[in-house]
Amino acid sequence: MRLVPASYKRELFAVALVLLAGFGASLLASSSDADARPAQTVAVVPNGSYGVNKPARGEYVSFTVRNRRVRNLELQIQIICQASDSPTPEPRFFTAGAEAPEGRLVPNNGKLILNWQERGNGRLGRVQVELKFGVRDIANIGVIVPEEILPSDAPDDAHESCDGVGALRFHRGFELPPMPPLP
Repeated sequence: MRLVPASYKRELFAVALVLLAGFGASLLASSSDADARPAQTVAVVPNGSYGVNKPARGEYVSFTVRNRRVRNLELQIQIICQASDSPTPEPRFFTAGAEAPEGRLVPNNGKLILNWQERGNGRLGRVQVELKFGVRDIANIGVIVPEEILPSDAPDDAHESCDGVGALRFHRGFELPPMPPLP
């Protein structure tokens, strides 16, 4: 008895037919992707007061929202300052909010970015605040204080530059306790 090698033509034809049908189905599905796209998500930003106070670090952020517009932003963040005549950096605080942009609208994605320049605790700094509303409400804060050389400074006067970043999770319904005046 002579054995004849098996022919795989039918199996190969069936595999090719299944692949072709799958490819055709994927093309049909991709042509109607407008129906399959998820709807644009819009972050819910209820009216009210928001904020957080971290007394252990001395940091806080506080603001109010009315009709998706942010007002009365106040913040204090810890920064690290390096003096030109000192080998070690020192922690300081930067308090801001008096010059913060008022009435900015929170975009639909729930992320508002504010940039401004302000003098806080005697230092002129550039402030960036990113307020994110969503599952976790968080304020990302960054401050950069470049060396400020005044015309009245002597050539050998020490100058300092500072920077600091922080992330504070804020909550709705927050009221900032009265802060003692700075000396």
